[in-house]
Order: sequence, then structure tokens, then C-alpha cells
Amino acid sequence: MINKMQHKTLKINPILPLPDARPSALFFTVLSLLALMVLSAPAFAYSDAQKILTQRYQYEAAQRALRLGHNKTYRRLEQKLRAYPLHSYLKLNEYTRGLRHLPTSKIKDFINENAGTPVSIRLRHRWLNSLARRGRWQIFINNYYPNNDRRMQCYFATALLKTKQTSSAYAVLEGLWLTKKSLPKQCDSPIRQWYKSGQLSKALIWQRIHLTMRGGRARLARYLARHYLPKNERFWVKMWSKIRRNPEYIIKAHAYFPEKARPEMLRWMIADGLARMARKDPPQAAKLWQKLKPVYNFTADERERILRRLSIALLKENTDEARGWIVKLDVDLVDDKLSSWHVMTAVRDQDWASALDWINRLSPELQQKPKWFYWRARALEAVGELDEARSYYLVNTDSRNYYGFLAADRIGQVYRLSHRPVNFSTKAMDKLEQIPAILRARELLALKRAADARREWNYAVARMSYPQMLTAARLASEWQWPDRAIQTLAQAKYWDDLELRFPLTHQALVINQAQKQNINPAWAFAVIRQESAFTPDAKSHAGALGLMQLMPRTARQVARRLRLRMRSTQKALLNINTNVRLGVSYLKRVADRYNGHPVLATAAYNAGTSRVKSWLPEVGTSLPADLWVEMVPFNETRKYLKRVLTYTVIYEKRLGLPSSTLLERMQPIARELTIAKQRASKVPAS
Repeated sequence: MINKMQHKTLKINPILPLPDARPSALFFTVLSLLALMVLSAPAFAYSDAQKILTQRYQYEAAQRALRLGHNKTYRRLEQKLRAYPLHSYLKLNEYTRGLRHLPTSKIKDFINENAGTPVSIRLRHRWLNSLARRGRWQIFINNYYPNNDRRMQCYFATALLKTKQTSSAYAVLEGLWLTKKSLPKQCDSPIRQWYKSGQLSKALIWQRIHLTMRGGRARLARYLARHYLPKNERFWVKMWSKIRRNPEYIIKAHAYFPEKARPEMLRWMIADGLARMARKDPPQAAKLWQKLKPVYNFTADERERILRRLSIALLKENTDEARGWIVKLDVDLVDDKLSSWHVMTAVRDQDWASALDWINRLSPELQQKPKWFYWRARALEAVGELDEARSYYLVNTDSRNYYGFLAADRIGQVYRLSHRPVNFSTKAMDKLEQIPAILRARELLALKRAADARREWNYAVARMSYPQMLTAARLASEWQWPDRAIQTLAQAKYWDDLELRFPLTHQALVINQAQKQNINPAWAFAVIRQESAFTPDAKSHAGALGLMQLMPRTARQVARRLRLRMRSTQKALLNINTNVRLGVSYLKRVADRYNGHPVLATAAYNAGTSRVKSWLPEVGTSLPADLWVEMVPFNETRKYLKRVLTYTVIYEKRLGLPSSTLLERMQPIARELTIAKQRASKVPAS
């Protein structure tokens, strides 16, 4: 097990319990904490802890007073808190409440005094919103700053229009217009004015429709057609929508128009439809491509997109017909992605000489990657070039990653974990803790305002030197803030402190739940590390929540099996204990479904059991697990599998568990019956 090194100076714990709304609760919290400090710490530490706890209580009380309109109480507390790290947050809330009445100079002074900090950016943003709602356009323009908020950009365009700066406004709108996404409602009015002026050209309208269609947003494309195209051109968008829903409609669309009356829009639709058909029915798409490529003057980009999609889909198809079409198409694209699929297809077919040939066609840079060192070694091993294969495996064993571990297993080498803790000094850490943004992050973390704390931490780290970043990562770990420790080391590109990069946060909880479900706790830790990097309030774009990133629907299903009541699914999933309990139970469920196969179970946790089922080999056949991982069609799931399998090995070392090699976990993948189906098959028919 990797030995831990502790920073042994006395610190004020940022995670000290905080007061709730009731002073009596605070009284007992402070009393008990201070009693402990009197017994165990010198007088200066007692005094500092007493001061910070008092300030935290006063800060919460001041926020309540401001919220309730108790201005005298607020003023009294605000004066006492002027030396408190979060005083600027008090002023932020005070100024936010008075934006309509405060002098411009006062707001600008606050923004400038805190320039660049999260509170400054937030107040400026709120102020600009307030100015826009009140129609104070010239002040808005004078204080606008470039940002990625499309709503704010549309307010800026409106401000320019209102102040007769039309050409500048239209330039802003053109930059916003060319997107496949829907624009916020604040953009409607300026875009309507742009359109009515005649400056929004038909070419730009069609470009946007093209982007939205290619981006899979046919509904938005139809909306754009209704509002910005003449009636006689809306027909094309309807036809394109039909082709996207059913690519076979290409045949009807092509036949509908005589040869001399085929406009450019039809070519766009045919090209897009062929690229989509390639995924659904590759042989049919190949036939149509052969028929239509002489008819339409496809652009180089369109041709490349169709042929790449078609070639990869045919390579995945694994049928004699698909192989025949690959030969007929004779694709001459020089493309690493396509060549990579040729390698994997050759490996699948046990055509190792062809695999080596395709590896040699990869770009020189790509050939040097651990992935292709590994597969070159596998191919050389298969054709009997054992010494050369061993030399490539040996190069990879220096890498602490998926391919490095597999290579080590292939030649019987031990894994080179190479743990090297970050170097730091007590003096450097003490100095770092006095950085204002770090002080603010500490207090926000103590107040359970994790998102604000992360913003302050990120603001501070972005301005640090390399040694400071390493010290900061260590500090975050001491604060029991593993996600910032992981993130900070990643920003510093320091990969060798395995204790900080692979923390054992919530160790008792995870091990307890893993033992209850009879699964490997290292696997559970690896999933948490990959899913959320130990961020308890993590929320994905898809809606997954918490440490183990469970979807609410999945969580409810697992909760029913456990007979666990959840009044609010979201609140339950943001509770660490509940999230780990449900997540580990779901790991057990997918493990049972795939007879304990770690590769399939991990893939199912990420992509879902129905998708994994569709990726399994045909009945009666099997694939080596390392090849099956490479053939998974989702790039995200391929990366996920490699990371979780690698992290499981590392966590077994961290936990001091008996460890299996990665290769031992990579048993061949076959289309086996699930446990449930096996049981069902034993039930006699009625």
C-alpha cells in the first residue's frame, strides 16, 4: 500500500460544522468545538478558531438580515465583517438588491476593486441584465464586456440597434446566427429587425438550416424555414426532414426531379441522407452511392464525409457483402480514423499481416501512441515475431495506463506505478492559504456553497506558478476536497502522486456497501473516480447526479428493489450515503447480468444494458476482450472502459487488496445468456 505523508501543522479546518438558522444550535456547536480546542491546541489556535466561527455565524446572520430587510441589523454586522474573507459576497448581495437605485459609480468601483474575481464578474453580469431590462442602452454599451453568454450578446446587439449602430449590431448577430442550437428569446427582436432590414441574406438562412439539419435539429430547421424562407422554399426543408427520418426517401427525392432541375439544396440533402444511411444500412448506402456519385457534383467535404462514414460502417458490418463493397469502393482517403478501423477489422478477422500493414499507414505521430505500440506488438506476436513483439511491449510498460498494464501482463512484468508525492513545504502552504481567493474558497466550502468555492479555487489556481499548483493540490486534499486536488494536479500536468489523484474519500462507506453487495470495492472506487472525480454535487448534461452519476430513472428502479423511499430523487442522489448505496447496488445488478464479467458490466454501467447487448458478438462466436473494447462504437464508452479498468488496478494497490492482473479481467467476450434469461429458460412452459 502506498504510504501517506501528512502535513502536521495545526490548521483551521474549513469543514468545521456551521450554524443553522437557530442561534441555539450554533451555541452548542461552537461550545463543543472550542472545548476540544482548549484541550488540544495552543492559545493562538483557540483564538483563531473562535474568531473564524464567530465570523461565519455573523456572516450567515447578516445574509438573513439582508434577505428579510432588517437593514439596521445588516449594517451593524456588515461593519464587523469587513475583515472577513467573504465580505465581498455580502456586498455583492447588497448591491444586487439595489441595482435599480445605486449610482453607476458605486457599482463600477466595486467591479474595479474586485476586478476579475467571481464576485466582480457576477455583479457586472447582473448589472448588465438590469440595465437591459430597464432599457439603459448607452450605459449597457459603455460597460459591456465580451463573454460567451448568448443572451447577453443579444442584449448587446439590441443596445447597438437602439443607439443607431446598425452595422455593428448586424455583425454581432451574424456571429450569433451561424449555430445549430436554438438562440435565447432575447435574440428574437434584434434578429427580426435584421431580417426585416433585408441584411439577413438567404445564403445565411440556408447556412443555418444546413447546420441545424446536420446537427440533428430538424424541428429547429422547420421553425427557421417558417419564419425566414418564402413559401416556395419551405418544401425543401420538409423534404430534408423526411430524408433524415428515413434515409431511403433519398430514392424518391432523386426521382422527383428531372436531371436539369436538380438544385444545390437537393445535393445537400442527398449527401446528408447517404451519410445517415451508411449507419443504418451500409450495403444499401454503398449501392446508392455508386449510382448517385456521377449524377451530383458533390463537394470534396461531402464526398469525404460519405466515404468515411460508409467505409467505417462496412468495416463494422462483418459480412461477406460488406467486405465485397469495401473492395468495390476502393476508398483512397488518407485518414487515421479510417485506417484505425481497418486495423481493428483485420485483428477481428485474425488477419495479422494486414493489421501490421494498416498500422504502418497511420501517421507517424499516431504510430508512437501506446495504443498502436500495443496492437503492433499483438500483431507481431501473432505472426511469430516474438522478439520484436517483446520490444514493443517493453516500451509500453513504462506507461501507467491501460495499454501499459496490458503490455506488462503480456510479458509477465510487474506494473510500474511510480508513485511520487508532490514536493511542498509548510512555509509554502501557509503562504498559499493566505491568498485571498483561497481564503474565500475555504469559507465558501465551510458554508457548503461548493459551486462558489470551486469558482474561487479555480480563479486562484489559474494565477499560480507550477510549484504553487502542486502545493494547492496537497492543500485541497487536506481540506478533504478531492475533486479540486485531482483537478489541480491535472492542470499542472503532474500525474505521479497517486494518493492525491486516486483518493480514498468515503472509504468506510464504499467498502461497507461493496461488501454488502459482494463486489470489488476497488471497482466501485474506480467508477466514482471516473464518473465524478469525487464531486458530491456533480450534475451531467444528461441529468446524471452525484458521486456515481446515476440517472434519476435508474436510481428509482434500484431504490424500489432495495425498498428505499425517496421523497425527492434529486436530493437523494446528492446525498453521499444514498448515492453510493444506490450506485454500488446498480454495479452489482449489471455485474450479475453479465456473470461478473468486469468489462461488460462496466460498459453497461456507462452505456446501458440494451446497447451492450447490441454490441455483443454473434451467437457461437467470441472476441478477445481487448479487441471488443476497441470495437465499441461509442468513443466515450471506449475511453470510459479503459480508464475504469486501469483505475481498478490502481485502487486495488491503494486499498492493499489482493490484485488480479488487467489481462485476467479481460476474458473473451461472447453472447452468453444473462442470469435472468438462464433462470427463465429453466421454468417449464405452462
